[in-house]
Amino acid sequence: MYKIGELSKLCNISVKTLRYYDAEGLLIPDEIDKFTGYRYYSASKLEDCYRIIALKELGFSLDEIRVQLTTNDNEKITAALNAKLAELQALIETTQTQLRKIESIKNNLTKGESKMFNIIVRATDEMRVAYIRKNYLSKSDAFDDIEKIKSSLPKTILGKRKIIINYETEYRETDFDLAACAEIVGKLPQPCEYAEKTISLGANVASLICKSDELDDAYKAMIKHLDGSSYKVCGAYYEIYHEDGTVELKVPVCERAKKSLYVSDDIIPFVDDPEVCGKWKMIDILPTREHFIYGKPKCNHLAWLDEIYFIDGGKSYWAVGGWTKGQLFTYASKPNSIYVNKYTIESDENHKLLFLEMYDYCDGGREGVFDNPEIWVYEQIENKHYASQEEFRRCDNIDYPFINDENVIGVWKVRDFLIYREDFDVNKQNWSENDLFVLSVEFRNNGVYVSNTKEATNRATSVWTKGLVLNKREKTASSYEIVTIDGKDYLFKEWKTGDYSFGGGRSYWYVFTRE
Repeated sequence: MYKIGELSKLCNISVKTLRYYDAEGLLIPDEIDKFTGYRYYSASKLEDCYRIIALKELGFSLDEIRVQLTTNDNEKITAALNAKLAELQALIETTQTQLRKIESIKNNLTKGESKMFNIIVRATDEMRVAYIRKNYLSKSDAFDDIEKIKSSLPKTILGKRKIIINYETEYRETDFDLAACAEIVGKLPQPCEYAEKTISLGANVASLICKSDELDDAYKAMIKHLDGSSYKVCGAYYEIYHEDGTVELKVPVCERAKKSLYVSDDIIPFVDDPEVCGKWKMIDILPTREHFIYGKPKCNHLAWLDEIYFIDGGKSYWAVGGWTKGQLFTYASKPNSIYVNKYTIESDENHKLLFLEMYDYCDGGREGVFDNPEIWVYEQIENKHYASQEEFRRCDNIDYPFINDENVIGVWKVRDFLIYREDFDVNKQNWSENDLFVLSVEFRNNGVYVSNTKEATNRATSVWTKGLVLNKREKTASSYEIVTIDGKDYLFKEWKTGDYSFGGGRSYWYVFTRE
């Protein structure tokens, strides 16, 4: 048996700490002399000491360690280790987020930005307003309307704040889609030319404080901050003006989903919806349904599913995993899995619109899907019933004779990938090397074309002739051109995939250099 001092030396735990462990019921002595009060420990207690030390180094609390010391069940021990692993992983992610924020703030200050805006993400209180929404040539016109609202309402129901809701999703210099709002604390009189709205932004709201003359810089800071974070904008921007000139800039945000949003592709039965059958053309991409105004698109960037076809019987094609009434399926990165994207249809005399709650706008395998879907808006342009994808596949003429081109013969190594050809810059890399699917291409004599990709080398489906690469399987003709820049040859080759054949006729560009 060892006295407490001897055990302290053996396990390098202080006597004070050993006494504390005894008081907490964590490491109880085998014997206590009833006359002297001396604690005695058996040699087997060394194992408990070592276990306590090891678990503390892993980050376990004393309460968690106490549980571990009372069990030898491997399943329970493994469960506890898994729980601690998840806790530490979450801590790593939080720390990495904090590091990115600190680095971003430091970089902004060292680059001469005049002010550091403190941006926080928190829940926010509801607010009731009287409002009017329309297109304004300038924001000052919206403020004029706020003053009209305030002057027309009883002072007893007016709050202190003025609010502008900015429904634009991209930068504009004029013709803004805005709502001019005055806070109210009572019911609007009836009849009233203004609408009543309760502003409820949700649990996650990114907010900052600024002055009215700092608002442009505040928008830039907010957008830059969110671009470097795990959040995504999922609503309109709210400018809340206080009487002393203080402005709160707020925007609802969503996080990446904590769990997978895809499901197995064989569990959802088909229910017919004749109203949705046919061809639909994208007209806008929005954070919420509330943003939409027909004829006033907010988004000018590209989407991979520019066109949607609903084939009879809910059949799948390309990246579309089929459909059933109220739902369109798109394939997830995990095999045999799909995202379930809900749709609703709205019709008037002139337009038939489909609002698609789109989840898989980013690759769930790499970046993760956000909790809140984007709203992809489509207009029906054909109500034809399609039996298969071959009825609408976009095909090129590939019946060209071989014409030699000595300049292109040889191996070309990938240099970059472009959405628009004019985006190429010899001093800039648009896509990282790890994200490039095609690694190299080779033009051989007599029209033999070899494309070396991350998956395999394809020798069978394509041939070339002067100016064109002809894919026999996909029935596409992709142009190529050699351009000399600063004395170096660059091969620009058109890239046609399902986006071209099924998604709206869009092609992209690979750029190569001679190997």
